[in-house]
Amino acid sequence: MEKTIVHTWRNTRVPCICRIRSLNMFYHGYNIGTLSEESNDAGETDWVIKMDWENWEKAGSPEMPGIDVDLRLPEYIRAYVPAIVEQRTLPDTRDRLYEQLAEVGLTYNDRYEYMCRTKGLCGVNNITMERKDDIRI
Repeated sequence: MEKTIVHTWRNTRVPCICRIRSLNMFYHGYNIGTLSEESNDAGETDWVIKMDWENWEKAGSPEMPGIDVDLRLPEYIRAYVPAIVEQRTLPDTRDRLYEQLAEVGLTYNDRYEYMCRTKGLCGVNNITMERKDDIRI
């Protein structure tokens, strides 16, 4: 049976996107996709995960937190902080949050920038993140 995607506010792009910040995702030397934060002038954001399925398979098909890899969608849209980002950033409720942010040169909890500065390293898997060019629309 073919899986069907039901569109809800949780997997739909925010309107009027004017800024896109993207990271390349690497696993064992393969660029397996991109992770982008899209935002508009109203302060609304979404996250988009675009996979390079061919490279993902060459890299050994690593687990991709928060997405159903069986669907093989061209992109996965999240109107909330996706699991792959939560695993690689600090929660707003963390003890000593601002001290830890200051260690990487941040004054507020910008999850995208935190991943850029720490390469997205975490103990869950070995996927690393590298900044791509930001786009203003």
